[in-house]
Amino acid sequence: PPRSSTDPRAPLADVVALAALAWVAAATLHEGMGHGLACTAMGGDPTNWSTFHFGCNQEAMSLWGRRIVAGAGTVVNVILAALGWLVWRGSGSLRGRLAGWIVFALNGLTTFGYLVFSAVFGIGDWNGRGVMAGVTDPVLARVALAVVGIAGYYAVVRLAAGMLSRVLNGEGVAAQARRC
Repeated sequence: PPRSSTDPRAPLADVVALAALAWVAAATLHEGMGHGLACTAMGGDPTNWSTFHFGCNQEAMSLWGRRIVAGAGTVVNVILAALGWLVWRGSGSLRGRLAGWIVFALNGLTTFGYLVFSAVFGIGDWNGRGVMAGVTDPVLARVALAVVGIAGYYAVVRLAAGMLSRVLNGEGVAAQARRC
């Protein structure tokens, strides 16, 4: 049935559109703002950029410079998650709170999921050629990375669930949450 303009629930299409836009923006900012700015700041030469990859000629960089470039995309995701949380806290509208929640959840889960992904599969920004390049005990480093990633992922899921429950109200909150 059609919803009235006072219905507090956001249409599913709005939630999907917000999530899609937030995901594309997060991926683009991870690569361009994170890796791109770090590449330039560390003396590298940007070679290419897409939504899912940033190429940086790192020949003139130190080991720490290469590590900073590799980890900078994840730092952007942490910043975006914090901004999403601030929007969620400060917005007075349902769509504003949902947008903040989506940005928080998407970037928080991306941040800690990336740590687990890199630790388990040995690929990605946090692998042995990225942030973990040159570590003396790569097995211990990967285990520690996985533990931090799993703990962080769990914390983000718990916090995001609590945030969502505060956005939704009235009857059928569980159904609304599953829908979102």
